[in-house]
Amino acid sequence: MRARLKQPIIWVIIAFAIFVIVGSWWNLPCTDAWSNDEVSPRASTLGAVFETWTPGHFFRYPPLHVLMLTVLQSPAIVVAGLRVGFTQDALGKELISPSYMTFSCVVGRLVALVMACGVVLNVQRLWSRIASDRAGLIAAAFVALNPLLVYFAHTASVDVPYWFWTTWAMVELDRVAAGEPRERRALLLCAAAVLTKDQSAFLLTGYALVACFAAPLLKEKKLRALWNPRLAKAIALSAALVLVVSGALTNPSGFRKKLAWMTGDGNQGWTIYEHTFAGAIEQCKEIVRTLPIFASVIVWLAVPFGIVIAARRGARVLAPLVAATTYFVLFVVPSRWTMERHLLPLSLMLVPYAAVAVDALIERWPARKTVIAAGLAIASLPMLRDVASIDMTLVVDARNQASRALESLPPGTRVEIYGGTQYMPHLPTGLSLARVGPESIELRSPIPGVTEVVGKFGDVEARAPDVLVTSETFALLYLPEGERRDARDLAMGNDPDGHGTFDALVHERGSYEWWLRARCELPWPLECKRVHASTGAEIWIFRRKKG
Repeated sequence: MRARLKQPIIWVIIAFAIFVIVGSWWNLPCTDAWSNDEVSPRASTLGAVFETWTPGHFFRYPPLHVLMLTVLQSPAIVVAGLRVGFTQDALGKELISPSYMTFSCVVGRLVALVMACGVVLNVQRLWSRIASDRAGLIAAAFVALNPLLVYFAHTASVDVPYWFWTTWAMVELDRVAAGEPRERRALLLCAAAVLTKDQSAFLLTGYALVACFAAPLLKEKKLRALWNPRLAKAIALSAALVLVVSGALTNPSGFRKKLAWMTGDGNQGWTIYEHTFAGAIEQCKEIVRTLPIFASVIVWLAVPFGIVIAARRGARVLAPLVAATTYFVLFVVPSRWTMERHLLPLSLMLVPYAAVAVDALIERWPARKTVIAAGLAIASLPMLRDVASIDMTLVVDARNQASRALESLPPGTRVEIYGGTQYMPHLPTGLSLARVGPESIELRSPIPGVTEVVGKFGDVEARAPDVLVTSETFALLYLPEGERRDARDLAMGNDPDGHGTFDALVHERGSYEWWLRARCELPWPLECKRVHASTGAEIWIFRRKKG
């Protein structure tokens, strides 16, 4: 144990784990996640993964991680079943209560923490192999200071798990490139990544092409190097595994529907940039503007120098660059998205090249190692500040302030809420709670103790609740303020009923006035971070005007 503690990477991982532990109580206890696209607690605990193999049905994510969480969370499911029975309706109503959901959420986040630490370790292992031990350690430190990785390590989404399997697969693929007989393990890890999130294929395609074909060809300089029987068998095995587990062979009708959804409604309604050359240019400009959220400007400026240095060392060192390129060309550009989580894999592949540049500086001027280390620390300060900002944004989430305000209301107060569960503060018992909206009840995630009402926002005067609760995130869908918005947002913003109602509330026209505008506030140099439409937003509460 003492020998392990002497390894610098252990201290990098410990520091990273502390970053994630701070704020880990975000949204606890809970009945649903506060982060968009989490698969825990709701999806995994309510058995959504089995849609993958139900004829004609599908679940939006591949099944591996969701199934893993379902198994780990099964004690909650068993306890609920023993209490109310194992019918789908009875279990569904029972399991969304805070006692079960909180347990499931904690399990999901613990798994995310372990896998995120695994990502940091895998980066160190990979870059120690393809560059140097020192470059591997610096690369791991840069990744540990990536504010977006720290944020997603707080959540039970499928993002951290697929980065874990992907980076581990890259370590094994590099062993294949080095001539080791690791083909089966490498390709099975690739399958695990694809079965966790589909887009990992766009990263691994580029990396596998270099590791399995380009590197052997360049080494032997003979075409026969392209034929590897072990690799062929490993590809066949992993492909068969993906086809069976994903539902492609076991539920072909559902799988076809999923593909149609992914290339149709699952993407088109959320795109922001037009599918034109001009749209691609605008998208690329936004990506460049987004880069500082993953690493400091100084670190990014060092990346091109690291790539140039790597280019002189052979194909294996350039494999992460190729992976980033295939991911960018095959996924990011066609999707027309600039979401942080879709760009984060690019940073995981590219930022370590800055470590190669730093390592080269130390190797060239060993006598100035202290000066270089000081410069490295200064370059990392903005990243450390952003990590602290992410943590504290979770700690002081505005939903907590809104929850305390609602708890101060007298029992029986009639409260009307607008928006999804992820944007809602915790709703105390004892109030008369109703959620109103034009969408059908079947499209909503139920909230314990809340009556679901299908109705117009504009009829609020007739319903006459005492208090109205919504989030800035939801309200601004109906109040476009000039920012770039996707097709779904524009459609909601053009809804006359929603626009008129929220505009009247904000400007206090009608029977309601502002009661609380809960917001995230942090002291300098920290700043509240808005990530994936899940953090940093305000909660708006209105009350009936007196008299």
